[in-house]
Amino acid sequence: MSIEEILKKSISENLSLNDFERFSTKEVLRIEDSFNQLSLLIAKRFDDGEMSYEDSDYAMNGVWPIMLDYIMKKGAPLVEPCYEIYCAFDAGEFDHGDGADPVEKYTIPAIKAVLKNA
Repeated sequence: MSIEEILKKSISENLSLNDFERFSTKEVLRIEDSFNQLSLLIAKRFDDGEMSYEDSDYAMNGVWPIMLDYIMKKGAPLVEPCYEIYCAFDAGEFDHGDGADPVEKYTIPAIKAVLKNA
């Protein structure tokens, strides 16, 4: 399984831990690194205008429960920057009561900051 296949599944199908395990084995990565690779790819494609906010948010909403379940079972900390990227897209989902477009005001700057520090 390639990162592109995982990305496609995150947008159009039900992504699973097995997908990350297969990718991690193939690429000789820790699963945490696989979560980060996919999340950073989503963030970069969104920042480059190659993915819409809707697809990016949907994809990260697919990654989130898998990552959360994984770390809960392992007793591990949240995987960063995966969690930070998830939060950035989540912030664009709702009106913050300030009259601003939440994607413009919260998501875009947060994604740019993550990518700058990655």
